[in-house]
Amino acid sequence: MGRKTAGIKLVKRRGAPNWYAEGTLFKRRVRQSTGTASEEEATLILNDIVSQLKRKYVYGEKESVVDFNTVAAKHLNESTKVSIKEDARYIEQMAPYIGEQPMNKIYRGYDGRNKPTPFEQFILDRAKNKVSARTINYALGVLNIIGNKAVKRWRGSGGKPLIPFWNSVPLVDSEEAKALGLQPKRQVGPISWKEQTVLFNELPEFNRDMCLFKVNTGCREQEVCQLHWSWLVQRDDGIWYFEIPEGFVKNRMKRVVVLNDIAKSVIQKRRGGHPKYVFVYKGHSVNKMNGTAFRKARKRATKKLPSLRNVGIHNLKHTYGARLRAAGVPEEDRNFLTGHKGKMSMTTYYSVPELTKMLEYSNRVCKQDDKLILLKRKAG
Repeated sequence: MGRKTAGIKLVKRRGAPNWYAEGTLFKRRVRQSTGTASEEEATLILNDIVSQLKRKYVYGEKESVVDFNTVAAKHLNESTKVSIKEDARYIEQMAPYIGEQPMNKIYRGYDGRNKPTPFEQFILDRAKNKVSARTINYALGVLNIIGNKAVKRWRGSGGKPLIPFWNSVPLVDSEEAKALGLQPKRQVGPISWKEQTVLFNELPEFNRDMCLFKVNTGCREQEVCQLHWSWLVQRDDGIWYFEIPEGFVKNRMKRVVVLNDIAKSVIQKRRGGHPKYVFVYKGHSVNKMNGTAFRKARKRATKKLPSLRNVGIHNLKHTYGARLRAAGVPEEDRNFLTGHKGKMSMTTYYSVPELTKMLEYSNRVCKQDDKLILLKRKAG
């Protein structure tokens, strides 16, 4: 089966799920995978291949040779994403496979000899490491962001796009994830008081303080890791809160983190440890909470309570939000306390009555009263 287009056609090879572009145009032989099983997507990719060859052989345009390392470095230097450190980690993983490859030569699938392309090999190797499909798709997403920027935003000589085109690499879907033997997506939801007690008792003191702060404020992981003393506001009426600048918040909105009694006690305990950061380990700020100490503690806790096997750091944020809801806190106020966008203006919450109300709401989660109906998590 195939669809002919200007000397090149789409074909399906026996046993291969993806479409391949094969044929000859301007005496140039083409044999490459489109990296997708969708005929519609493959047709668009085929059109891009034909368009590129026309620009080169008809109009005399030089083929772009900008490689992945070049555009990845540009992305890291110019991006203002809060999670740019995560992007850097995945770029570092992909670089040994595609670092020196021109961007328009990077695609998923197999070559004419049925060997995986360098990028497909990256995915296969990551699958061997027993990571989840979400982890691999994050890397693929970073690559697509960089490719789209190189076409739509960044310009080279003469004002032309840095690369002539970019065919987005398809993400790993559930069917492919199963075929690759990837870990299923981790179920993220609240944990019970019993689970919290068992897990936290296994954590070293430093990690326990961070987790205790997170489960009582609903802060995101990087908000906790990057927490500055200079952001702390201590009012005369006893209300303490952090003003986290928009550059450190995922949704790019300044966040006010009101400290309930437990979160406040954690901050009081951490005072004097470091002049800049609230949470430091051996004199340095931490990059993540889900480190070796947390994973080892979870492993020990799982022996006592199997339901903790798949609990991660993000479960703590969900726990705070779920406990607020169970305590009868209105949705708009829950959005404020958990750092989500709401309808009310941020300035509204700086008034004394509102701050007092937010503190009362947040203190409701300090009481060990499990009214949550938890979905059963897989123990294995």
